[in-house]
Amino acid sequence: MQKLIFKKKVSKGSRFNQIYIPKNMECLIEVGDEVEVKLIKKHTQLFYSNIKTLSNFKEEITQKIFSFLSKFNLSSVFIVGSFLTQKINYHDIDIVIITQKKDQKSEQALYHQLIEKINLNLHLLFIPQERFEHLLKACPLTRSMFNQYLSNKKTNLGCKKIIDKKHLNFLLMMPEDLLEITLNSRVFFDNLRRLITIERFLENKDSDIDKINKNLENLIGQRLYQRMKNNQEIEEKTIEDLRRIIKIKLNQIRKLIQNG
Repeated sequence: MQKLIFKKKVSKGSRFNQIYIPKNMECLIEVGDEVEVKLIKKHTQLFYSNIKTLSNFKEEITQKIFSFLSKFNLSSVFIVGSFLTQKINYHDIDIVIITQKKDQKSEQALYHQLIEKINLNLHLLFIPQERFEHLLKACPLTRSMFNQYLSNKKTNLGCKKIIDKKHLNFLLMMPEDLLEITLNSRVFFDNLRRLITIERFLENKDSDIDKINKNLENLIGQRLYQRMKNNQEIEEKTIEDLRRIIKIKLNQIRKLIQNG
């Protein structure tokens, strides 16, 4: 945000954008006097999409984030993720910042300044505008991420999807790796959810994260769902069962990609 200061003569009338003088200052500032106007704090609006109104505490934090970021030349700012949907079970605040172009040095500087200002655990993702527009059309994970969001600007993210086979195959690389390597249960959880998200995208179903989570819970059972979500240790036999599910999902998705 630029430093905004301007001078204006005091006048009588009812014109729009007129500067009003407090009644107790009428004897000090009169018609014809020249005054200086300075912007002290930018008013910040919150625009919700598919979420209920936040608590006062969360709204205050969001206002501070948006107000601070308004000082920079950014296209848009979004809050996404569990900070919006969970009352207390969130680890950080996911902030997606849409920029005009990629500038890693400026992004790092902005991150450190924001951390100093907010003093909370923040996760910042910078995406250039052109890349963001493509991801909204082609990336199932991006579309799911932005199924629920809070923005500093009124934004319409609805767009026709496209099938980018190269990008979809890239998203499948990590689930494919899990057929051979063993990582913690949360990684299996996230990648199963990824596969369900991609499958729903290709089947022209919505990207509602609650429905995706419910699909996964129905697929593996409530008890295992909770254990994996909390990154608890799981048995080798359970891992093999999960690999079978992953393999089936991968085959189904590849057929959907092949059919366009």
